[in-house]
Amino acid sequence: MGKTDGPDDVPLFWSQEGRTAEIVRCHLGHLAARETFEAVGGCPYCTHTPGERVAAVRALDWATRKHRVKETSTADKRYSELVSDGTELVERARALQFELGDLALDVEPLNAGQVPDPSLLGKFAEAVGIQPASLARYRRVAAAWPQDKRDARTSWSVHAILAGHPDRFDLIKHPPQEPKPGWTCDTARAAMRSS
Repeated sequence: MGKTDGPDDVPLFWSQEGRTAEIVRCHLGHLAARETFEAVGGCPYCTHTPGERVAAVRALDWATRKHRVKETSTADKRYSELVSDGTELVERARALQFELGDLALDVEPLNAGQVPDPSLLGKFAEAVGIQPASLARYRRVAAAWPQDKRDARTSWSVHAILAGHPDRFDLIKHPPQEPKPGWTCDTARAAMRSS
C-alpha cells in the first residue's frame, strides 16, 4: 500500500469537526482510510467480491432512499398540518368579522329612515379595541348578509365585495368555475362590474 499523492490529512465527511484520517491507495489505485485498510486486512475494494460491493451500494441506496422518503413524508405531513391550521384560522377570522358586524348591528342597527349616530358606534369600537371604520364596514357587510344567507365556503372579503349586488343571495350560491372553481375577490369584482 502506498501513500496518496494528495494531502496527508483529509477531513472525514462523517466525523466530528477537526478529526482527520490518512488516506492511502492500494496497488490498483483504490483510495480509502488507513484505518479501513488495517481493519479489513487490505484494500476494502479489492478484498470484497463484486457481489458484496454491489450489495453494499444497494444497501446504501436503499437506506438513503428510505431516509429521503421519511423526510418527504414528514415534510408533507407538516405541510398538511400547517394548511389545516391556516384554514381553521381563516375560517375563524371570517366568523369573527361577521360576529363583530352582528354586534355592531345590535349596538346601532342600519335603518333606512334613521340617521345613524356615529359617536355610538365609535364609542363601541373604542371600547372593544377596533378601528371605527373597520367596525362600520363589518356592520355594513353583516347587514347585507343575514346569517342564513352567508356562504361558509366563501371568504368574508368576497361577501364584502358582493354586498351591494342586487342578486347577491342567488349569485353566491353559483360560484364561477373559471379560472378556478369558487369565488375569489377578482371574480367577485368582475361580477360587480357586470351588474
